[in-house]
Amino acid sequence: MKRSADQLREDAQAIWLAGVNAVRSDRLVSANVRVVDGQLQIADDSLPLDQIDRIVVIGAGKAGAGMAQGLEAVLGPSLMASKQLTGWINVPEDCVQSLSRIHLHGARPAGKNEPTEAGVEGSRRILEMVGQLTDRDLCICLLSGGGSALLPSPVPGVSLADKQAITKHLSGAGANIEQLNTVRKQLSSIKGGGLARACRAGRLVTLIISDVLGDPLDVIASGPTVPNTTSARDAIAVLEQFDARKAGVSEAVFTCLHKRAAESPGQVPSTVSNYVIGNNAVAVDAAGMEAERRGYS
Repeated sequence: MKRSADQLREDAQAIWLAGVNAVRSDRLVSANVRVVDGQLQIADDSLPLDQIDRIVVIGAGKAGAGMAQGLEAVLGPSLMASKQLTGWINVPEDCVQSLSRIHLHGARPAGKNEPTEAGVEGSRRILEMVGQLTDRDLCICLLSGGGSALLPSPVPGVSLADKQAITKHLSGAGANIEQLNTVRKQLSSIKGGGLARACRAGRLVTLIISDVLGDPLDVIASGPTVPNTTSARDAIAVLEQFDARKAGVSEAVFTCLHKRAAESPGQVPSTVSNYVIGNNAVAVDAAGMEAERRGYS
C-alpha cells in the first residue's frame, strides 16, 4: 500500500509515541502493584496487608516522580493512611513536585549528573528512615536511571569532593558506566547492596526502570538493593587503569579501598526482592506492535 508523506509522518509519530507511552513510569508502577483481597501484590510478591504495620517508600532516579505518583494512585488515600505511609525519593531538581505522602527531594541540579551535598543529605535521610523500620514494616524502593549520582553517601574517610573528583576524572577519561559504578559502589554506604543491608524492614521490594542494556541489576543506580558483583580490588584496578593517582585523586580513596579489600563484604538479606518493570525492550515491543497494527512489518 502506497502511503503519502503525511501518512508516513503520522505513522512514525504514532509508533514512536507507543514506545514512549509503554515505559511511562507511573503506568509501569500501576501495572505492577495491585491491592486484591487483603493482599498487596507487588510484581511477583503477594504480601498480606494485615501483617504490615507501616509502609515506607524510598528511592532515587530521574523517573522517581512518576513512579511515586503511580504508587500513590494505586494504594489510595485510605490504605496509605492506615499503613502510615511515608516516603523520600531523591530526584533531579526539575522533577520536584508535591505529592500526597512521598517527599521528592531535589538531590542535584537538572542536567548535572554528579553528586552534590543535597544528594548526600537526601541519602542520609533515606538510610535513617530504613534503619528505623521493624519486622512488621514494608519498604518499597523505586529506582530508575540516574540513581547513582542521586544517591551519594561517601564511606567514612572519603569526602564528597573526593567522589566528585573521581566521577569527573573517570568520565572524562572514557570509563564506561560499569567501570564508573565499580568504583562508586566501593566508596558508598548505600550503593552495592548497602541500602538493603541497612534496611530493617521485614520485607524490601524494589521496582526498577532500567536504562542499561541487558538490565544488570548491580549496575542500575549502582545496585543499592542487590549483591555487589565487583570488589574493592576491581575498583582499584579501574582507578589504576585510568591513572587516577596522576590525575590527583586523593590518596584517602586508595587507603579506603585497600582497607575494604581486606574485609569480608556484608550479605544482602534474603527478604529483598528486585523487579525490573520497564526497559528498552518494553518500549521497542510496544513500538513494534503499533507498527504491525498500521500494516508495517
